[in-house]
Amino acid sequence: MMKSIIFLMLFTPALIAGPANLGKIANAISSGDAVALAEHFDEDVEMTVLDEINLYSKAEAETAVKDFFTNNAPKKYTQVHQGASQGAGGQYCIGVLETAAQKFRVMIYLEKVGDRFLIKELKFEEE
Repeated sequence: MMKSIIFLMLFTPALIAGPANLGKIANAISSGDAVALAEHFDEDVEMTVLDEINLYSKAEAETAVKDFFTNNAPKKYTQVHQGASQGAGGQYCIGVLETAAQKFRVMIYLEKVGDRFLIKELKFEEE
């Protein structure tokens, strides 16, 4: 019983906290840094910008994000929710990106690849 309690005390915060790179991802979005964000992309990324959905290679996704940030310069990014997705063992994060002109809901889905969580899906939708 005591071993179970110690195990839960040690490992539950890590499970609740989610991927360690969420902070770096949030910083990259806040600063509009497509290169830093792309460091967290998997080899293929499904990306939705407004109503346009595409499957990009890592390099193509970086270019698409750079274009998005050029047209929508970030002022502030706030993470609203994060959690574990059922089934694939992935993690997700939902946030709000404020720009000079409007707000976007940002949805990020990450899957564990090796020892890291990488972005498999990224959505920028009008709020």
